[in-house]
Amino acid sequence: MCLFCSFVSRAIPVSPVYEDDDYIVLDDIHPKSRIHMLLIPKRHIATISDMEDIDQNLIGGLFVIARNLAREMSIPGYKLQFNVWKDGGQEIMHVHLHMLAD
Repeated sequence: MCLFCSFVSRAIPVSPVYEDDDYIVLDDIHPKSRIHMLLIPKRHIATISDMEDIDQNLIGGLFVIARNLAREMSIPGYKLQFNVWKDGGQEIMHVHLHMLAD
């Protein structure tokens, strides 16, 4: 089981910033900026390259959550970043979107 799946199943306890039936949002344990959250679909997809066409709504939901969190947290500007494969900086093989803000 991957690390993020362990968080989703609560095999490893976490304190989500946000959670619903399909997503969990966590603070990054090694933040690269003042705000660094990981937006994670609960369904395991290893990388963006492993997505199927039917996954577009699931991935699109990450952007809606990012927008909503920015509004709720009064974040005026932020970066959204996917890392794909180890050569692209992906450390955990479970799709996740980084949300960073200073």
